[in-house]
Amino acid sequence: MKRLLAAALATGLLSACAGINAPGASKTETPQQSLVATGKAMDQLKSAKFDVNGTVQVTLPQSLVDQLKAKGGAQAGALSSNMTATLKISGAAQKPDQLQADVSAKLGGLTIETQVVAVGGTLYYKDPMTSKWEVLKRPETTAPKTSPGKLSYQAILDTAKSITEVTDSSATLNGATVEHYRVVPDLVKLFAQISASHASSNSAATAALQTVLQNASLTADVWTGTNDHLIHRLSYDADVSADLHLLAGAFESSATAKVPGLNLPAGSVAHVTAHIVIDLHDFNTQLKIQAPTVAG
Repeated sequence: MKRLLAAALATGLLSACAGINAPGASKTETPQQSLVATGKAMDQLKSAKFDVNGTVQVTLPQSLVDQLKAKGGAQAGALSSNMTATLKISGAAQKPDQLQADVSAKLGGLTIETQVVAVGGTLYYKDPMTSKWEVLKRPETTAPKTSPGKLSYQAILDTAKSITEVTDSSATLNGATVEHYRVVPDLVKLFAQISASHASSNSAATAALQTVLQNASLTADVWTGTNDHLIHRLSYDADVSADLHLLAGAFESSATAKVPGLNLPAGSVAHVTAHIVIDLHDFNTQLKIQAPTVAG
């Protein structure tokens, strides 16, 4: 799980910093037009430093928690039916493929601290138990058999339920004048657009994911520089509920391989809420990010 989280974080942060030649927004621009211009500005960004602060609250069925504790031993001691995790990340990213970040996650009385580095398509992380660097992901040597759709900034705007401008009493961040926009994505439409380019091999899994997305909510707040049109802050609020019994049935083959022996009775619902804030700063600073030495 921690390796998957590290990979997702690294990929997401590199993507967030991938996108200035555009002028500041004029008063005649609609929120949609202004954010399109921001996308063009971010495409030209070469590097940025970032700080991430987040809180995730998870509610799990007690029967599932008991099973995970029985199988996980001491490592599962921090699990409970109601958990709050806090996340702090500070680092920098440089195009096309360099990232370094210090990560701290707290779950109850358990604190995990690690580092992540990405260079040349290889992702490294420092094992918090041994403090040794390990390779988490290497570049793909062969092209994938299928080409799944990709999540893009423009796709989010094109499928959004609403895009509005928010009037703030204090419209500055780190000394920069900013404009505040709120985007409410249509997760079902977004998923459909991403998956339209390839046929799903598991229609039951696709239908199950669509059901989860129909009942999920996500709001994204974006603060863009009036003069540079760059994103200075991103804020996400999410609320998701999922019937684990139905999901396990839909993903039967893969779920059985990953969590053998888990009994998920009907009505095993998990609920997750999250609030994530990403601050971007020190734009286009020359960075020196190097691959760490991996223990033999």
